[in-house]
Amino acid sequence: MARGGDDARKQIVELLQGRPGWRLEPRTTPGASPLWCFVAEGKVVFSVTAEGGSVRLYEMDLDRELVFGGIAELTTWLRSNRADALQEATRRTEGRTRVKKFFEWG
Repeated sequence: MARGGDDARKQIVELLQGRPGWRLEPRTTPGASPLWCFVAEGKVVFSVTAEGGSVRLYEMDLDRELVFGGIAELTTWLRSNRADALQEATRRTEGRTRVKKFFEWG
C-alpha cells in the first residue's frame, strides 16, 4: 500500500480517536481498511476512511461521498458542517487502546 494511505490513516486516528460519537468499524472486504463512523442519536451519520493519500467521507442520508486531499480539508469540513463531531477527545488512562491493538498485527 502507498505510504500516503498509511499517513492519512494515522492522521484520521489522531484526529478522531476518543472523540464522542466516533467508533471504529471493520469492513467485511478482506484487506480493506476500517471505517471511522460518526453516530448521533443511535444512527450512523457519516463514515470516514483513507484511500491512497486522500480522505473519504460518506454521508449516509445523502448517499454522497466527499473526497478530501488530506486531514486538514476534512477538519475544515467537519467544523463547518458538523462541529459536534469535533468535540474534545476523552482520554483513557489504562494501557493500550483498542484502536492501537486493532492496527497492530502481531
